[in-house]
Formats: sequence, C-alpha cells, structure tokens
Amino acid sequence: MRQHGHERDTADRSAETHPRRDTAVPTSAGGRPVVREPALDRGRPAEPGRALDGHRVDDAAQVLALQRAVGNRGVGAFLAVQRMMPAPAQGQAAGQAPAAVVNPVEIQQLQAYHASVRNAQVRSLLDELIPHLQRVTTWNQTPGRGGGNTRNLGPPPTGGPNQYQINYAAGGTDSERIAILVHELTHVAVNEAYHSDMLNYPVAPLPATSTATTEGQRQTERIGATNRNDLDSFRAQVVGNAATLLELLPQAGFTQARKKEAADKLSAHTAQNPLHEYDAVLSHLLVWADHDGVSRTTPFYEKLTEMVTEAAGWREAGIITPTADAGSLPAEQARALTARRAMNAPTPAPAAGPSNHRTIRGRAMNILNRLAERLSRDDRS
Repeated sequence: MRQHGHERDTADRSAETHPRRDTAVPTSAGGRPVVREPALDRGRPAEPGRALDGHRVDDAAQVLALQRAVGNRGVGAFLAVQRMMPAPAQGQAAGQAPAAVVNPVEIQQLQAYHASVRNAQVRSLLDELIPHLQRVTTWNQTPGRGGGNTRNLGPPPTGGPNQYQINYAAGGTDSERIAILVHELTHVAVNEAYHSDMLNYPVAPLPATSTATTEGQRQTERIGATNRNDLDSFRAQVVGNAATLLELLPQAGFTQARKKEAADKLSAHTAQNPLHEYDAVLSHLLVWADHDGVSRTTPFYEKLTEMVTEAAGWREAGIITPTADAGSLPAEQARALTARRAMNAPTPAPAAGPSNHRTIRGRAMNILNRLAERLSRDDRS
C-alpha cells in the first residue's frame, strides 16, 4: 500500500518498536476476501482517483471549502490534475487490486467535456459547476430530447449538504445531452448560491408565519416577501438581455434549426420566466455555441459571454445588483416579443430590378418581331 509524508515515517518507526502482527485477510462465508474501507471515507460519494500529495478532495464540503479558498478556476484546475493521478490504495488487502469506481455516465460525460474543452469561457463555467456533481444523487433519463428539470431533495436524514435529482431527455446527440446537463447543473449552482428554492434571485426568507409545504408555494411566498422594485429591476435586466440576444441571433452563425431552438430558449424560457430560467439558459447557449463552432467574434457571442460572466459573478457573491430601471420591464418584454416575431417572419423573395424587366420585355419583342417577319415572307411567297 502506498504511503505518503508523515504516514510513512510513522509506519517505519512503528515497525521498529512493535512486532508485526498477523496480516491475514478476513474472508466471507464464501471464502472471498473482505475489503474494509477506512471509517473516514464511509458515506462519501465515490470519486475516481482523486489524490494529490496524499490529500483527497472527495466530498462536497471539502470541494466547496477549496472553492472559497482558491476560486472557481483554481478548484477546477486542482480537480483536473487529480483526475490524472492514481488514488492511494485505502483499506485494500495485501496483493489485491483496488476496486474500480463506477460513476454514472452523466458524471463521466461532464468530466470528459471539462477535461477536453479549450474554450476559456466554457472552462471557467465548468470549473464552477463540476464540484456540484457530488450533490446530484439521482439521474433519470426521460424520453424525447431537448429538456430536463432539477429537484432539490434537501439534506439526507443524517444531515449534510443538499442532494439533488436531475431528470433529462436522453434523446438527441451527445452534444445536445451535454448542453442539457450543463443547464440543469447550473440550476444546482444557482440554488446553492442563493438558497432560493431554485429561483435565480436571492429572494427573501420564508415569513415566520409560512404554511408552505411545496417548492412552488415557498417560491410564491418568498417572492411576495421580496422588495418588488428590486425584483422588477432584475426582471427588466434579464428580459432586456434576452431581447438583445434575440436581436443578434440571426447573425450568430448557428444553423437555422439551432437558431429556432435558441430563440425558443430565450423567448419561451428566459423572457417569460426570468426568475426561473436565466443563468441556466445562458449556460445552455454557451455550450451550443462551443459545440457548433460559432465564431467568437460575432456580437451575439460577445454579448452572451458578457452575460455568462456577469451571472457567474453574481452567484459567486451570492448577491445580484441589477442596473435596469424597474419601470422598463414592459418595454423590454415588448422588445423581446418583437425580436422573436421577426425571426418567424418569412424572408421575402428579392424583387426583380428594372433592368431585369427590360431584358425580359426586350427578348419577347424580338421573338414577336422575328415571327412577324416570317409570316410576312410566307404571305409574299
């Protein structure tokens, strides 16, 4: 068994002063060796090969503490390095290979994307989101493609951090599923940042007289207890951002099919549900842009990454400071609706220019003149 640092020194000194005891491997009734893991690791989610200088980062509390200490970029780099290093063998019998750790396919896909992505904006987002994977205890695939939802299951009966369930459409391509998983994991990050019953705004706590028993009821009561002017300022800014992206979307570089999908996300999700679908839709669009190879120099991409960075800063601070005028919400809603309708309007066929009309008319006149001359010759003969 591999030992590190002062553990190895302690083991050497112990061997000098104490006789070696029987190291026979305990067996089960069937004669198979029993591997006992140290009590320190019991109850923790399994993580593949995370070790660096003998230190393990394998539960949500440790990861989030590291995240606060070194920031999203630092913890992302730390975990990326650990994934490439073998974990120390813990609690295994002599001469026995360590048991393979099996992660859900969703975790494998997101970790692989994190390890391979070259886009700096996407990497920064994943640096923040990947640590939250350990909070997701249930992954459910559903029929169809293009959507999902996330539930906060609350802390386990024995206490600890919140646990989450993510349901997502399993149809479509791998890249489409990755975008959905990033979208849903952003909901987890939002709730952990604001403790907001899954709203992407730090709403007021539940009133002391609350009788709410469901998430929807808690959301309604907390929204009602939050300053209305602040909420409308946030809504106006978010809906205005959606309108801006809708206006820039036609020249974003997406295919026609992807433009329609992106427009639906911005209009039917963000513009209509700004307290539920802002951060996650931005994450979704960013992954689409990365997978589809959209140019990073277009106005659409530049605005999108500005918004992604701003939302990530809000989550890191746990505070949102919108700058929009609360009274501008109706105007921004109208702008978003106009931009969406403009995308649905059919493209008119180009009208023929005057020179084109003259050319067609001239050809027709020439044909008629030649026909008249031929008839005249026939009459003379």
